[in-house]
Amino acid sequence: MKQKKEREKEISQWPWISMLPFGILAGYWGKREVRITAISEYGFQTRLVAPATVEQKNAPWELAFYDQKTASYQRILLRDATFLQEKEEDFDVVYTFATEQEDYRNAVQRLALQYSQYIRWKMEDDDAALAEEMTGYPAEQDAFHLESLEEQKKVWFSGIGKETFTALQNGFAESGQPVELALELDRPEWYTAYLSMESAVFFDAYFRKNQIPDPPIFHPDRFYIGNAFCPHLAPTEEELFALMDKACRESFAVTLVFPFLLEGNLLETQQRLQRLVEWCEQKNKIIEIVVNDWGTAHLAAQLPVFSLCLGVLLNKRKKDPRMAYKLGDRTLFEQNSVHAAFYREYLKEEFRMERYEWESCGDTSTGKFPKGKNSLHLPFYQTNTSQYCPLYVACTKGSRGAQTPVRECPKFCEKQAFLYPEHLRMVGRDNSLFGIDLSILQEPEAMGKMYGLRGIDRIVVNLL
Repeated sequence: MKQKKEREKEISQWPWISMLPFGILAGYWGKREVRITAISEYGFQTRLVAPATVEQKNAPWELAFYDQKTASYQRILLRDATFLQEKEEDFDVVYTFATEQEDYRNAVQRLALQYSQYIRWKMEDDDAALAEEMTGYPAEQDAFHLESLEEQKKVWFSGIGKETFTALQNGFAESGQPVELALELDRPEWYTAYLSMESAVFFDAYFRKNQIPDPPIFHPDRFYIGNAFCPHLAPTEEELFALMDKACRESFAVTLVFPFLLEGNLLETQQRLQRLVEWCEQKNKIIEIVVNDWGTAHLAAQLPVFSLCLGVLLNKRKKDPRMAYKLGDRTLFEQNSVHAAFYREYLKEEFRMERYEWESCGDTSTGKFPKGKNSLHLPFYQTNTSQYCPLYVACTKGSRGAQTPVRECPKFCEKQAFLYPEHLRMVGRDNSLFGIDLSILQEPEAMGKMYGLRGIDRIVVNLL
């Protein structure tokens, strides 16, 4: 009893750090991954719901310490972890272990210093200052905003000349494979404009509306019709068939883009797919459909007149303008599930899907695109999409945190957008956030050649 009390007194006097976030300290006790509830230079504690078995108590220990300077984990195998105490509490059992390993002690000291710095920065500064301290993010540049999306586009697109897209196509052509050029019609203003204008006049108006006063030479091979991110920006049925008929008359190929499927839109989507089947049979055509959720993919795959493409919401990647400030190894972001041959085979067998939609996103570009048909959307890339609409609640309730489903959409996005510091090169439009990769427009021929060699056979332009 005396030894037990002395041990408890000794343990209570250790300088404990309690309840560290699991993300910065993980424990592996034999085959079990456990939570480290407290740690000191002399030992550590964990807890279990039920008492450990004798075999578990004798299992080896390994701890993983997160190092914020390298953005990686240091794994330490504890060769001398000594079981000290088993203490039953109201809802669990706490186990205390001691160790004298030097590498363990150094890791605890480093973790304690970094975590205390993080807490101080978090309490004393805003998010930008915290990011500056931890990653070198230029917080002082956050003060510079432009006044409108139009002003931002003037800055972003100032380098686009008449030959920009010709140079881009030529760059792709040097890769030795034919390359299609496509334009996205993804919102009501573009549906209306295209239906009311000759195509050449429309292309000129499209670029001028996007703050390019001297429009480039532009004649696409294909239209992408529809919005991948917001169900409320899809064309009406009347608009859709009018757009498709006009595009066919003018010898443009058509790809239809479907957003994620809301449960309330299921019947409407089924009916639209059926009417598209009738149109395809009447025109004797097979039409491409970009799907952005598995529900739509399942519905469309049952209809042989459709050729399915994997949309960007399903072709998941890490994309963010702030990725340049991320510490650690970024090569892991260069590939995703589509690079796995077995996954591509599954998409082909299950959904007859052989084309994949990608976005040009600068620092997180893939090293080489996978085998198959790859479309590259530029210059914008999506980073976040909400099932609800932050812009709608910001306009109606003054807070983007009070999101609710939007039943009747007043189309605030036609005139409003979320603006961000200019150096981030991002914008909040509709229910999504977008970054912009300007490198491909600033050096179109070089970038076109690079992407062409990587396996792109279609480029899709969308200036938002």
